[in-house]
Amino acid sequence: MIKINLANEEELRQKHLDNLKPEVQKKLEEKIALEQDSNLGNFLKFLNEEIDVLLCGTPSELISKIKYIEENYFISEKKMTTILSRRESAQKLKKDEKFTLLTKFAQEEHLFNHLSEGAFFTVKQFEEEVNSLHKEGGKWGSYLETLKEIFNYNAFSENKDGWGAYQLVTDLDISVCPYCNRSYITTLLRVEDDDKQTRPELDHYYPKSRYPYLALSFYNLIPSCSTCNGSFKGVVDFYEENAIHPYQEEFLGAATFKTDFNKKEPYDYRYLLGLSKDFKIILDINTKNEDLKGKINKTIYTFGLDRLYNTHQDFVRDLIRNGIVNNKSRIDEIYDKFGDLFNNRDEVLQSVFLNYVNDQDLGKRPLAKLTQDICKELGLLETQIDKDS
Repeated sequence: MIKINLANEEELRQKHLDNLKPEVQKKLEEKIALEQDSNLGNFLKFLNEEIDVLLCGTPSELISKIKYIEENYFISEKKMTTILSRRESAQKLKKDEKFTLLTKFAQEEHLFNHLSEGAFFTVKQFEEEVNSLHKEGGKWGSYLETLKEIFNYNAFSENKDGWGAYQLVTDLDISVCPYCNRSYITTLLRVEDDDKQTRPELDHYYPKSRYPYLALSFYNLIPSCSTCNGSFKGVVDFYEENAIHPYQEEFLGAATFKTDFNKKEPYDYRYLLGLSKDFKIILDINTKNEDLKGKINKTIYTFGLDRLYNTHQDFVRDLIRNGIVNNKSRIDEIYDKFGDLFNNRDEVLQSVFLNYVNDQDLGKRPLAKLTQDICKELGLLETQIDKDS
């Protein structure tokens, strides 16, 4: 929902690469030297050649690598299960029709180069050959464990002294979950005799169970709260259906929080005065960009944002009451009278509503996006239309 804006992004990417590349490459080269399976050996050589992209490539570069790897080298068993569930029934088709349907399906799902020609004549042959790929002794039977050993996320996650999850989130210095903008994601490291420490969870935007070679990728590690990462997203695969990527996009004006009447009659107008909870909080999608609209809808659905934000009606009621007392004229009056305390009008709103309302600071406190949007609805903040007119 909120973009991760880093002033030192390139510096952190390079630091991530410099710290991880030597160890990962060492493991790759050791495996390549010992590997007797030419298929796996060729795959590992490819990973070694592309290590910079796999560790620090942009999201679009990662998507490109996933596609190429799946077409030419490997598809994880977890993803294979999903792929097979999408296959249409071909039992009642004629032989040539089955061949055409299964061939087209294999090409669309990146399976074609991994199967023999005979796999496409019957559904039974097709499923048997696909399922055999991951069985012990099959073409990919040992791939997953090899990849998990090379791209060792557990070691990275538990590393508290060198470059690992703790140091990464410390350097990122992100205060609030970018997926939901509802929860603080605090990082505290061990100091002196105090053993207590905590850090945000790291969500794999592209699940490591499906793409183990991206388990350590900089742009695949999204600091997030446990609700978003564990309770809602889990292993949802954003490669197959894109959502908002926090390093690239955000909601801002493309999706706006608004208040609306419940679907009940008679309508309780008292909520407009902050006196009633008989209203709902909606996310109004304003963009005409169909690609962005799809990503926003996927994000809202995956993280349950529409339902979660309707648990904050008391917060919105306070915003409404506060907005009635501290209306636009009152905000202007405070700014005029105490101008030496504030650099701009937004800082007055920040002080009155105890939250940030400007775009660049929405990731600093929970519910800042909701606060900004309700302030706009109350007429306390200019909308983009107001600014452009």
